[in-house]
Amino acid sequence: MPRKNDAITLRVSRRELATILAALRFHQAENLQGARDIPDQFIREIATDGGLLKPMTHEEVGKLCEELNIEEDQPAKEGLVIEPPDRESGAEPLFRVVYVIDVNAATTIEAARQVHTLMADPESQPPVLEVIDHRGKTVSIDLSEERPA
Repeated sequence: MPRKNDAITLRVSRRELATILAALRFHQAENLQGARDIPDQFIREIATDGGLLKPMTHEEVGKLCEELNIEEDQPAKEGLVIEPPDRESGAEPLFRVVYVIDVNAATTIEAARQVHTLMADPESQPPVLEVIDHRGKTVSIDLSEERPA
C-alpha cells in the first residue's frame, strides 16, 4: 500500500470506472450525508485505511467523482503518463525508451509518419531519449552528445 500522502496510478476499464463512480456516489449518499463519522465500521475502516487517513468529506467525494468522470476528448490533468516496463527475468534488464518530438502536421497519422521518417533517416540529428527502468527511474539521454566508446 502507498504511504499516507503518495499518489497512485490506477488503470481501469470504462466498466470498472463506472462501478467505482457508482460506489463513490453510493458512499457519498449513504455514509457522508450530514454524518459526523461514517456509521458503518467496515466502510470506515476502508475509507480511512484502517484509521491512518482522515475520511473524505461529502464535497471531496463529489469533486473526485467529477475528476474521474472526464470526457475521453479532454486532456488528462497531468499529461501523458508512461508506465515503466514490467520487471524482466532475462539476462539483461528491460527498459522502456521514449522518443519525444514535436512536429507540425495536418493529422495525427501524418505526424506519426513524419516522425517515423525522421527516426529512420541516418542523416537526421540524434534524438534525446527518455529511458525508464522497471522501477520507474527515468534518465534523459541526448544521443547527439554521445561520445564514441
